Order: sequence, then C-alpha cells, then structure tokens
Amino acid sequence: MASHNDNDFTEVLQLLKSGSVLTKYKLNGKSYLRRFFLHEHESFISYHGSRKVFGKPQIYNIKDIDEIRIGFAAETFDQLMKHGIVKSVDQNRAFSIIYDDHRKGEHLMASDITTRDLWVTGLEYVKNRHTQKSQYDFIREKNWILDFFQSADKDKSNKLTKDECRSLLADSLNVKMHDTIFERMFNQVDTSRRGALNSVDFVNFFNLLTRRKDLFEIMKTFIKNGSGRTMENISMNRNELHSFLEQAENENIKNIDNPTELQRLIDTYELNNEFRGKCLLSLDGFRNMLLSRSFDIIESAYSREVYQDMTSYLFYSQVSGNSDPEAYNHVLLMGCRAVEFDCYDGDDGKPIVKHGFTLVKPCSFESIIRFIEPNLFKVSPYPVIFNIENHCSSEQQKEMALILKTILGDKLITKRLSKKDSSILPSPEDLKYKVLIRVNILLFKVKSDEFLFVISVRDTESESDELFVYLLNVPFREYDYARKNYTALNSSSINESALLKATQKDPIGFLQQTTWRILRTYPDGLRQDSSNPYPVYAWNFGVQMAALNHQTVDDIMPLNHGKFLDNGSCGYILKPDYLIDAEDTEFNPWNREMNFDDPQILTITIISGQFLPRSDSKTKDIPDVYVKISTHGLSCDEQTHQTKVIDNNGFDPIWNEKFQFHIKFPQMCLIYFAVWDYDTVLSDDRIAYFCAPIKMIQTGYRHIHLRANNNDATYSTLFVHIDVEKYQNIGLDDSVIRLRF
Repeated sequence: MASHNDNDFTEVLQLLKSGSVLTKYKLNGKSYLRRFFLHEHESFISYHGSRKVFGKPQIYNIKDIDEIRIGFAAETFDQLMKHGIVKSVDQNRAFSIIYDDHRKGEHLMASDITTRDLWVTGLEYVKNRHTQKSQYDFIREKNWILDFFQSADKDKSNKLTKDECRSLLADSLNVKMHDTIFERMFNQVDTSRRGALNSVDFVNFFNLLTRRKDLFEIMKTFIKNGSGRTMENISMNRNELHSFLEQAENENIKNIDNPTELQRLIDTYELNNEFRGKCLLSLDGFRNMLLSRSFDIIESAYSREVYQDMTSYLFYSQVSGNSDPEAYNHVLLMGCRAVEFDCYDGDDGKPIVKHGFTLVKPCSFESIIRFIEPNLFKVSPYPVIFNIENHCSSEQQKEMALILKTILGDKLITKRLSKKDSSILPSPEDLKYKVLIRVNILLFKVKSDEFLFVISVRDTESESDELFVYLLNVPFREYDYARKNYTALNSSSINESALLKATQKDPIGFLQQTTWRILRTYPDGLRQDSSNPYPVYAWNFGVQMAALNHQTVDDIMPLNHGKFLDNGSCGYILKPDYLIDAEDTEFNPWNREMNFDDPQILTITIISGQFLPRSDSKTKDIPDVYVKISTHGLSCDEQTHQTKVIDNNGFDPIWNEKFQFHIKFPQMCLIYFAVWDYDTVLSDDRIAYFCAPIKMIQTGYRHIHLRANNNDATYSTLFVHIDVEKYQNIGLDDSVIRLRF
C-alpha cells in the first residue's frame, strides 16, 4: 500500500532506473565495470556492458534479495582486502547484494559514497515494499500484471497473439484452459478484433481471469435473486454485506453494523466507481475485502507482536547448518535464537568451524562471528545462544575467547546479572540484546586472568577473580541425579535416540527437569544426509531447544517455522501452564486421559487455491495440485487428511472438501497445510505450505498466505472456512459433548 514516504523515494528510484556505473568484484580478484539499473517496473535489477558472446546479463529479482550490506561486510570483500585488491579506504564506496537465501552475492563498488548510498537506500526501500505486499496488492498493481505481458511477448511486438496468450497461461499462470472458455475471454477483450491483445487489452484479460468463481458462489447465497446474477453484474448492498459479516464469524469485523461503517468497507475495497457510487460491493470488491488482513487465517497480534510473558520459561528456536557465515545470517534473519558451532583447531593457529568428519568446507570462527554480529538482533531483541561444541586445543580456546570478547563487546554475557536470584536462570526479558555461550565442560581451561566462562559451579567457589556464565553443558542424567547434583545453570544435550529412551523410561521425571533447567536435543550422528528428527516429540516433553538442520527441505522445517510464528516471531514462545508447572501437575505426554487443556473439534473446509506455483521453476509441467492437512502435537492429536487431485491447474483450483480434527491439547498442537504436485511416476513435490499453532487460527472464511519451501513469502493463497467447537470427553469411548464457541 502506498504511504506518505513513497513520494520521498520517487526521485531516488528514477535515478536508479537511469542507471549507475558500478565495479563488480569477483572472489578471484577480477573486476568489471557495468552500468547497473533498476527495471522500469521495479521488479529486478540488471546491468549493461557485458561482453559475453553467449548468454545474457544476470537479472537479480527484488523478491530474491536477502540483504543489502554497506562496506566490506561480506566474505568476498574480506578476502579481496586481505590480498590487497581493494583498500580499506574504499569501504565507503562498497556494498554487497546478498540473495538466493544467502547463498549468492554481488559485491559492488560505486564511484563515490553518494552513489553508493543512493543504491543502498533505494534497494532497501524497494525490497521492504515488496516484502510487505500480498496477493491483495499484486492483483491491483498494473506493473505486476504487465510483467506477465512482457514476458509472454516473445517477438517484442507489444501485442500478444492467441498462441502467446495460451503459452502465458500454461508457462506463467499454471493453468490449462478449455478452448471454448479461452476463446470467449480472449474475444471479449480483443478490442482490435485482429486476434491480438495490446497491453490495455491484456490488463482487462487478466482481470477477467482473476475473477473468483468460488467467491461468486458464496456471494449468490447472500444476495437477493443471486442465482440470476452473472460475475459481471453481481453486487452486495450494505444490508447484504452486513448479513455476510454476521455469518462470517470474523471477530475483526463482525461488529460493523451501522451504515457508515459498512460504507467505509465498500469505499475501501470497491475500486469500480460505478458500483462504489451506488453503495454496492462487486465481486472484485468482495475478493479484495476477503484478501485483506482482516480475513487472514491467523490472529495478526499473535504473529506481529510479542504478547507473552517474557520473564517466564519458554521454548527457544534453534537451527544448525553448514559453516558458511551466510548460512548463520540466513537463519538469524528468519528469527532463530540459538545457533551451533563445531569448533576445531585451524592450521594457522586460529579456530575454525566445520562439521566433524563431513565434507563441509571449514570457515574461520572469527569471520563467522564478525559477519553475523550485525544481524544478531535485527529481527528480535531477545538473547541469542551460541552452542559451542569445542574440539580446540587450549591455545586456540584462548583465541576463541578473545574473538568473542573483541567482536561482541558488551553484547556478550561474561558474568552474572546483578540483583538476580542466582538459583534460577535470567529471563529473555532480562537478557535483551545479549549473547549467551553454551559450552561443554572442558571449554576455556586457561589462566585465571583470561577466563571467559566458569567450568562448573564448584570451581567458582574456589576461584572467585573467574567470570560466571549461564548454560554450562553437563551430561544428561535421570531426574534424581540431576536434582541432587545440577542447578538451573547446568544445561544438558541429548540425542534423539537417547531422548526416546529417557522419555519412555521416566516421562514425568524427564519433563520435570525442563521446569528448572534447559535441555537440548539434536539429531543422531547417523543422519549424515542432514535429515531432521521430529521436533514435536521433544517439544511435547518440554525440551527448550530442538536443533534442526536448516538447509534441509522437508516436512520438519515448516513445523519449526510454524511453532515460532507465535509471539511476534521473536524466537521465544511460552510453554503451556501444564508444562511450566509439571512438578505440580505431573503431566505425562503419554497419558491421553489427562485433562489439562480445552479440547476442541476443528472443522476445516478447503475451498480453493490461487496462484499456486510449480515445484520447480525449470519444469514446464502444469501442477496437478492437492492439499494435505495434518495436525502435530501430542500423539493423540496427530491426524492427516488430504483433498482430491485437481489436474492441470495451479491458478485457481476449487476443492470444496471438508475435514474434521478432534484436538485434545490445542495449546501444544500445530496445524500444517501443504500443497503438493501429484506425480504418477516420481514422488510428489511440495510446492507451498503454511503452518501455525492451532490457538492462532481464526474462525470463518479465511485466506491462508502460503510460504515457499524456503519459507519466503509468496502471493499464493488457499481459501478456507474454519469452524471450532469445544468438546468434553465422557469416558474412554471418546464420545463428546459439543459446546459451540
């Protein structure tokens, strides 16, 4: 949506569109002068001046840009400076564009600081504006529609023939349209009657194409003589709109009942002057309203604001990955609050980070810490935990300590917080903008004046000029031993196999340990393929940190993203009371007969999908789509349903299928919507998804804004209807008393 700030950037964007000569640097030291420019429609940047015989200059889509960094804040520039190819005085002219999930980067030098700042400011603005847009914004944006037109205009005639238009439908919009329907729509907008569409005709064609058949059927049920209306002339008056809102079960707008407020809705979402002037809401206006945030599936306050008590005991989001600094930046900017470093001796006397005996390329510990430091608190102010698996010699441990102290400065916790009870851990609120080091028991055994962290509680009593630390890693032990020998400052790691054994042997005792100290679980060493364990199992038993391999595209990472979507996506979420107070409740996740939550029946109707992508941008196959809906929590609440397959239609498939889920512990349960492309030969491919805690889900008609497999936002949606009823168990046969919310 436009804002008063947009006008401030008009001149900046115009200058970027005119282009600037920038020097492009490669890691091998080569450099190239290129005239970079922002595309007219502000959807990508590219450059002139390439002398390549084959191929075209690269296009950098705005939607793929992760960061724009100023100075030499990227590893490529760091290496170039070490080799004398660039000088430190050049930093004020340098910037880097990091893209493709932090896997790639372009490293550029402007002629002066003014030009550099122009590009950095302009690109940040365009990037931020793009990330705030949804399908609601895109389908009303003429430039976005014309991007489809230009990509389909193969002969650059500024017109689309029927064949070019058909190719556009299949290649870009993922729909195979029946000949009769295509001919009728094409001829309806072909003003020249010559079998070709100009840009104005195409915008009209696109508007016809995006009229929602599913919403048309809903509108007909709420208006007088609805069965006799067409998609072109159907409309709602204010009374009919009020009737819809009353029955839509939308807490955000259900109390809108006076004519002035109803007219405000019409004025906001109806773009056709004729309908708006008659106080009517057309099919397009109805669509615009239902695509707004008021009809989002999740409560916006939960996902955009920190609302939970941050002085309490919470779950932490932890992800592990490869040893590239950009991999750490990627997960930190996704909201992760705990990252892992496997540290070993480097050949040059400096510690390195790598993954044990795997083939992952090692990286300097110093460079990783230096390059991630600016991003530690960019998306969340709450503490970041460095899980350090130490394999270094005493000398290189000293180097590690010096690196952390030098780069992190006062962000690093090196002693206890004053005025805090020493028998309990500080809260996330206490530790805002701080970094905690979680270390194994042999870390930092160096001279007393170089101590960074205490080895154990016992050591601190005998050597007081030592610095105190939280989260000291100790071996996992059963409840009785831990209660006798460990304190809240002692944390333990346990692999997935050991976790299963421990929770089967003593489920209550295991869970009770998580009420007073932090436990972490991690994948078994046999997972050399970087596959992920099921973190929901660990969360069910109160484990605060479940380490996952972030680079793996699977059905596990969406659950992690969904779990931590709550509480403003700050990386910390509050446990349910029956986990926090487990020593009193003696909650046992294996016992489904326990009643500590508010059981509910969740009824979901999958109505339709819009703008669903292909599983692979390189494939030419139109997807055959279906939706799989699953719930993930305690074992009694794990259920899966799926829709039928819709062939050759990722553009606007319609299902209208209803499913029911009985959920006994909704506070612990996630709901996962996955859109799949059916394949008769190979395995099916997931093409988009959405996951969230059930407690965030809102009732009524809702749009689900889907995420790409890498968790990027998309303009793809599912349209659903949600109904929730409370129920109470009456004995072991699971018969229920239904209580409507």
